[in-house]
Amino acid sequence: MKLMKASIPVVAGLVLFAPLVRAQPTDSVAAAEQLFEQARGLFDKGNFAEACPMFGASYKLDPALGTLLNMATCYEMLGNIASAWGHYREVVVLATKVNDTTRIDIAKQRIAALEPRLPKLTIRAPKQAIAGMIVTRDDGPIDLAVLGAAIYVDPGKHVVTASAPGYKTFTGAIEIKEGEAKELQLALELAPEQVHPAAGGQVTIVREELDPGKTRRLFGLTVGGAGTVALITSVGFGFAARDSWTTAFDEGLCDRTTKECNAEGQDLARTARTRALIANVVGGAGIAMVAAGAVLYFTAPSRTDVSVAPTAGGATVSLGGSF
Repeated sequence: MKLMKASIPVVAGLVLFAPLVRAQPTDSVAAAEQLFEQARGLFDKGNFAEACPMFGASYKLDPALGTLLNMATCYEMLGNIASAWGHYREVVVLATKVNDTTRIDIAKQRIAALEPRLPKLTIRAPKQAIAGMIVTRDDGPIDLAVLGAAIYVDPGKHVVTASAPGYKTFTGAIEIKEGEAKELQLALELAPEQVHPAAGGQVTIVREELDPGKTRRLFGLTVGGAGTVALITSVGFGFAARDSWTTAFDEGLCDRTTKECNAEGQDLARTARTRALIANVVGGAGIAMVAAGAVLYFTAPSRTDVSVAPTAGGATVSLGGSF
């Protein structure tokens, strides 16, 4: 391939940049050296798919500048030019800190050569904001702040997913070539448990059963109960009044013919009249309270159904109930 032929002279020089040698390597550095040698052997055989991750494993154990440069070159040869571009930029930053002008020049040359070839992918956020949304690209998380920005990606197929509580997971696949710029629009739909089919093809998005008459019925029962208690009290006072009046005449304190009473009989008679008055007043109030409680109870609405369904013009609100 033209790309490989043009790149081989540069790559041959790059793989000779071994990690910096340390006087007394630790176990991790020793392991990194071994991984580096194995990765370079695979690279020389053209087995970039296995060599690149091995360079990466070596760099994690011992972040040597030469290893990073070789890893960038490996990903470029593999065709993952966005990954290679990112690693070359890391090389420039780290090499600048140690004033390694040779590696700085090599990395900058490769960056300049790759940038015109880099694909750009823009992932568009849903048209309506969705709380708790999580977005990934090729199983890697994406910061929501990046949505809407054109980001360099490796050529090939990419799978984007988006999920949020109450929504079905969105999955979109897009194929992109070198130098292309493409966009992918996220579109999340409500999960089945959040959407309920309604009659006539409508979708009921809110449905709630209300009982506005509950409080009224409870109050009616309370008033009626109090009235019943008053009636019972009235009957008690009535019996007490009758007993006082009967006692006054049975014991001879009052004359049945003339209705005249001695002092003690007069007291009993007054007591009887007072109790009778209380019985009448309390009884009348009890009857009124029982009647009022019955009216409150039987005229209160028993249930109201409220539903909201989307229509072409917005939403339809329907009310239903029984009384």
